[in-house]
Amino acid sequence: MMLPVPTTVHEAWEVERARGQRAVDALDRRLDGQHTPRLPQWACGTCSQDWPCAPAQVRLAETYGRDRIGLAMYMGAVYAAAVNDLPVTMSGETWARFVSWVR
Repeated sequence: MMLPVPTTVHEAWEVERARGQRAVDALDRRLDGQHTPRLPQWACGTCSQDWPCAPAQVRLAETYGRDRIGLAMYMGAVYAAAVNDLPVTMSGETWARFVSWVR
């Protein structure tokens, strides 16, 4: 089934927001309920560090194995959801926190 292509900026934003929400909803399953984010603070519910904490990063990397592109795409979707909750940063700090560690 082919989904309709968004024709306005608002529709495109809604599509991305829904994709991000689906990614967030899947976190509990992907992390086996451990080291999941506490929203809207995006702090780890287990160790209280900024999420994704080191144990969450390890678990996600293990889940995706050698598929770093898939992991980067998934974390990009989670990042898109998180930027709506977290304060704006000009330094790329949020991007580094959510996506750049995947390398």
